[in-house]
Amino acid sequence: MDFNFTDDQEQLRDAVRKWVDKGYDFERRRGIEAKGGFSREAWDELAELGLGGLYISEDDGGLGMGPVAGMVVMEELGRGIVLEPFAQTLIAGAVLGGMGGKAVAERVNPSVERAHWASAYEREPYYEAGRSYDDYAPAYELGWSGRAAGHDEFASVEPTLAREWEARRGASTLDWTRARPASQAAWERADRLYYSDEDSAIPAVDGPPLANDDVVDVINDLLETSRDGEYGFRVCAEEIEDAQLQRMFAARSAECASAAAQLVRIVESYGGQPAAGGTASGAMHRGWVHVKGAVGANSRLSILEESERGEDTAVARYRKALKQMLPAGVREIVEAQARGAQRNHDQIRDLRNAERAAR
Repeated sequence: MDFNFTDDQEQLRDAVRKWVDKGYDFERRRGIEAKGGFSREAWDELAELGLGGLYISEDDGGLGMGPVAGMVVMEELGRGIVLEPFAQTLIAGAVLGGMGGKAVAERVNPSVERAHWASAYEREPYYEAGRSYDDYAPAYELGWSGRAAGHDEFASVEPTLAREWEARRGASTLDWTRARPASQAAWERADRLYYSDEDSAIPAVDGPPLANDDVVDVINDLLETSRDGEYGFRVCAEEIEDAQLQRMFAARSAECASAAAQLVRIVESYGGQPAAGGTASGAMHRGWVHVKGAVGANSRLSILEESERGEDTAVARYRKALKQMLPAGVREIVEAQARGAQRNHDQIRDLRNAERAAR
């Protein structure tokens, strides 16, 4: 029996350790403790790493890495004395992992949504004192999965959701009248984050410019993302059997490598050390593609679906970077790369949709 960590588990550990060392120092922890022991910003950073989806299956948009990965994460968070209630999120993810179904996995990120609502539900206006997250979780799931199913207006589909509630409420003690506001809140959040017409717009920002060290941090995050794309598209080209898609994935890999080289030069020009490698979530994405190939699932559709999932992450990270006050020359380069990431995403999405329609 092999007791060594896999490469994915090692990269996961390194990513969490890096976040703790870089983003959760003594001063930040003390400030969080003074405000009640919970930071929404830190929670969102954990969610962005995809950690809330460790126990959620791949079909439901999670990572599906199992208890060893959970142990790795908890060890690193414990080492950093991280105050946020991450263990409870892992448990909730394991319990609720199968509820969202494939409709959620198409576009909505279930791990991000579960992490958000697990931390926010007690501050919502419809929250009833004394109720646990377990009461509201199925309602949130029903809301965002309903939006992911393609319905544009909550009001138009509410009668259907009300009927579905009885079958999907699980152990929740809420009747539909009390569950409805939570479902609507999750619906509206999903619509705003994942389906807004402004999704592809480059955000405008205002404020003081970033210090050089902060510029380096932002660009290094994008550097890791670009390398994720370079390595991920290369793996897709290796695993796919379709010659046309092989050429497309190889071209996208080369584009990401060129973007990474640009970002390296920016980091060095601001006195920083370029990040080495990609992210843990990128490594897991590549691992999923390999697994699909190993089990004979390397069809056009399965690889396109996995590629779109990776590009969803890339687009989100570029949008996050563009919310910072980057120097004008740096911002121009990042905007151009962001548009390229969006084009990659949209092309893969359209190919995926065409493949589905042909089946």
